[in-house]
Amino acid sequence: MRRVKVLTAVLVVTLTMGCASLSRNKKAPKEVNKKVNVVQRLANNIPLYPKFKYQPDKSFFFESNGVKAGVMVFQGKAKVGDMVNFYKQEMPSYGWALVSAYQYGNQALLDFTTPDKTCQISVEEKPFNTILTIRTGTKEPEAYTK
Repeated sequence: MRRVKVLTAVLVVTLTMGCASLSRNKKAPKEVNKKVNVVQRLANNIPLYPKFKYQPDKSFFFESNGVKAGVMVFQGKAKVGDMVNFYKQEMPSYGWALVSAYQYGNQALLDFTTPDKTCQISVEEKPFNTILTIRTGTKEPEAYTK
């Protein structure tokens, strides 16, 4: 009789743990999908530096009345010069024109434009990682700039 109680207790604990792990797995795909959607949206018009990971807690998007803006932060390990060369070479194939580029020490700032959007790419190489920040948004209509 004691064996039956022990086996029943083990079975109940095992089933409970299995159900708990199933409920956790249902939430994970939504979070993963949200991250994937952001990266896919960005990748449609801005190339992503290889092997850099999206940092959703440091990123945001804004969209209202036709104005779209976003700051996307990525982290990885690369040399600033390599990243500058990558974006100077790749951005034109996505329709972007280089406006200005500054590289100073372990930091760089690149500005690109299209007829209706702007993009600023900043890179900061730190001792243990490199931070890539991409700021992009729609241009203001000329009526607002006068």
